[in-house]
Amino acid sequence: MFQSKKFLVISFVFILFLILLAACNLPSNQPQVTEEPNLVYTAAAQTVAAQLTQAISGQVPTQQPTQGTNPTATQQAPTATQAVPTATTAAPTATSVPPTATPTQVPCNLMEFVKDVNYPDDTEVQPGTTIDKTWRLKNIGSCSWSSSYSLVFDSGDAMSAPASVQMTNGQVPPGSTVDVTVRMKAPDGAGTYQGNWKVRDGSGNVFGYAPNNKAFWVKVKVAAVVNYSFIGQASNAEWRNGTTLLPYGDSDNDAPGVAVVLDGAKLENDKTYDDVLATYPERIDNGTISGLFGKIVVKNNDHFRAEIGLRTPCTNGKVKFQLYYRKSGVLTLLKEWVKSCDGSLLSVDVDLDSLEGQEVNFMLAVTTEGAWDNDKAIWVNPRIQEG
Repeated sequence: MFQSKKFLVISFVFILFLILLAACNLPSNQPQVTEEPNLVYTAAAQTVAAQLTQAISGQVPTQQPTQGTNPTATQQAPTATQAVPTATTAAPTATSVPPTATPTQVPCNLMEFVKDVNYPDDTEVQPGTTIDKTWRLKNIGSCSWSSSYSLVFDSGDAMSAPASVQMTNGQVPPGSTVDVTVRMKAPDGAGTYQGNWKVRDGSGNVFGYAPNNKAFWVKVKVAAVVNYSFIGQASNAEWRNGTTLLPYGDSDNDAPGVAVVLDGAKLENDKTYDDVLATYPERIDNGTISGLFGKIVVKNNDHFRAEIGLRTPCTNGKVKFQLYYRKSGVLTLLKEWVKSCDGSLLSVDVDLDSLEGQEVNFMLAVTTEGAWDNDKAIWVNPRIQEG
């Protein structure tokens, strides 16, 4: 039995030797494998050796799976592992909480200037005229204005006004308005004058209107010395239309023509005037009206000045204003102005130096431009003055 097993081992070794020899000498038409051949031969030899060992030990060899030249890799299918979602807690967003607004403290004394009730800036006044200037003010502070409050002169030209004037006899609570008045007198000299005013409380605190405590003011133009007033002499003038003498002060609607001094006349600039000279021409095509005034001697630096316009409603009114002088019976045109109803007055100024030292009569005249159409011509403060 031992001899039989020995023979079997030798036979296997011999056969293995022949296989190895044949493998070394046979050419290969197969493409070169990527795996080293020695690994294959080594595996085969190990298999045979294992079988021989089993035979010697009396074990029946077990058939092993043949390992091919290119072992097939058995790839295990990957197990899909589903990740358990992790609950993510979002960080809370910081919310900005606005600070609580602190109420602004309203000052005790705070004032708003509303308007000039009368004598708007650059109003022309005669020398020595009494001016009762009135302003409208509004209390926008937190304290009421009482009788202890007063207007006080701040700067500029006081124009003979007192240094302070009581503001009110009662109470002016916050949010209310009050009209305050100061009496003053226009200076004798020609020129522009301005006086600035503020308010003083009972404790002596002086304040102006917001912002920046500004002063409110009166500003007037004092006319030069008037050598001749056409308003004052209108009733003595000789008035006529183209053919007929007219009475002064006739009815406002007199068709032949009207010459009269009016109070409270509203003009095309939407303002109301006192002491204006109305000269309405005859209500015909190219109708006229004229007034010849008494003789005067023209002085050095004399000027004729006035504002001219139409009384409302004037719609399509359009007239020609004319200034003449007469000397030795001869009438000469000095200046003329055509004025339509355009919502404004026209300021006129005529230098009379060429007539200096001469005694003349002046004439004011108005003529319609075509048909009469509300041609109610007005002269505002016509005069002869110095400068």
